[in-house]
Amino acid sequence: MIISLSGPSGIGKGFIQERLLQAYPFMKELVWLTTRTLRPNEGKGNRISVSESEFDILAKTEKLVLAQSLFGHRYGLRREDLLPGPCVNLTEINPENLKLALEINPEIIAIGLMTFDFSLLHRRLSAVRKTESIPEIEKRVATAKVEVETILRNKSLYAAVIEVKESSETSIVSQVIAILNPYLTGKENGHAP
Repeated sequence: MIISLSGPSGIGKGFIQERLLQAYPFMKELVWLTTRTLRPNEGKGNRISVSESEFDILAKTEKLVLAQSLFGHRYGLRREDLLPGPCVNLTEINPENLKLALEINPEIIAIGLMTFDFSLLHRRLSAVRKTESIPEIEKRVATAKVEVETILRNKSLYAAVIEVKESSETSIVSQVIAILNPYLTGKENGHAP
C-alpha cells in the first residue's frame, strides 16, 4: 500500500510525513532520486542524489517513473517502488503526476493538501524551511497556485482534500490520521493482513 501526500511547497507535507512515521512505525518512506543536492533533513534516506546522466539512463530505460523537473532539478521514483506490494509506504506525489501514478498503481491512497492563503506558503518557505532564495520562494508560490488548481480540478483522485490554514498543522495531522486509520487497521506489522 502506498499513501501519498500531494500539495505545493510549504504546505507542510514534510511535517505531516514526520508525524505519520511516528504514529505508524511500520510505515516506510519511498526513496526519490533527484539531481539536486540534498537538504540537511534528507540525509536519512528519503532522497538519493544522482547525476544528470544517471537520471537520464534510468528514465530512458523506464526504471524511473514520475520523472519531472521542478525548480531547476529533476526528480523520479523507481518504478518497482511504485508498484503494489505488501508493505505500507509513504511518499509525496506532485499533483500533476498523480494520474500517472494511479495508472501504475491504482491502490495509492492520495491526500491532497491545499490552501487559498498563498501568503502562508510564502511565510513558511521564508521563515521555517529557509532553504530557498527570495526569487525561488516567489517561483514556488506562483507554482503553488497551479498545483492547488490541479488538486481541486482532480478531487476525485484523492481520498480527501484538506485545506491548510495558518495554525492548523496539528489539526491537519489529526485529520490525516483519521482518514488513514480505516486503511491501516490490521496492518501494524506493515503488511496486508
